[in-house]
Amino acid sequence: MQMKKWIRMTAVLLMMVLAASAWMPAEAAAKKKKIEITLEEKNVVLKKGESRDVLQTVIRKSGEVTYTLRDLVGKRTFYTETRKVKKGQKVLWPVVYYDKGMSNSKPIRQVRATFQMEKQKYSFDLYYRYEKKKGKTAAVTVERESWYPNNTACSFGPLFRDMRPALTDKWYMFTPLDLREQGTFEYEYIASNMYVIGKVYVDVQGDQVCVTYKNFYENQKGKTETQTEYLNFFHNLKSVKDVDPESLGESGFAFGRPFSISKDLKGDKKVLMLVRNVVTYSTYPTPQHQLRRFWPNLSERKALRQELIRKMDK
Repeated sequence: MQMKKWIRMTAVLLMMVLAASAWMPAEAAAKKKKIEITLEEKNVVLKKGESRDVLQTVIRKSGEVTYTLRDLVGKRTFYTETRKVKKGQKVLWPVVYYDKGMSNSKPIRQVRATFQMEKQKYSFDLYYRYEKKKGKTAAVTVERESWYPNNTACSFGPLFRDMRPALTDKWYMFTPLDLREQGTFEYEYIASNMYVIGKVYVDVQGDQVCVTYKNFYENQKGKTETQTEYLNFFHNLKSVKDVDPESLGESGFAFGRPFSISKDLKGDKKVLMLVRNVVTYSTYPTPQHQLRRFWPNLSERKALRQELIRKMDK
């Protein structure tokens, strides 16, 4: 009898354990479900006192979603709304411009859009850019911020992949220099081959050369962060065996540290400069400023590229 009773108790306990193990993954999975947010329109133009439904949410479970817009510059929430939603439903939410008078005395600049369902929260930033038009009409463009983590940045010039296709398929630029020219020369500093994020400076004074760079809006707490730096020089295009800093190793050159043309470059005054940093940046380095897109085929950039190529050793 005792044996049968023990077997029955063991069977009951085993069933309880199996039931618990079957329930726990489902519960854990339920906790991992998140609200999915997509931006239906990237650029939204709002006119005087207008709002538009442009932010689309894809709901993964039923419940109540609270949507808020908070002015991060003025430090106040100026719009909030709660809706009951169903699983699988797609909902459009408004982006509003709160200042009906279109006053620019204390303009809204940076907005945080937040969606919250129970304890789940999803937030991202929007930026309001003002545009004055002729007459009494005016508009504000709302754009979503984009982050680019750990992207490469180079100084302006030809692409290695264009000049030597077999060398690399990466979008690395190099800058041909003629160090017989004295003075300070500046070049666009380009990240991801998409955005101009700053300037690179080459200062030539006699036999001494110093290379520095500056991210835009550094003095205004700009968001661009440099992860790694790499500076190197090549005598000519034929001498380049690799353009990957990890393969090339230490170059012996550093930003902000002067070096000698006669000693460090062996007297070669026509060289190729490789700047290949790694940066994390936002398309809005400050709430008031948006980075300019880099369009390589603009006529002025084509002309400058050809002028740099003419400086190279034949």
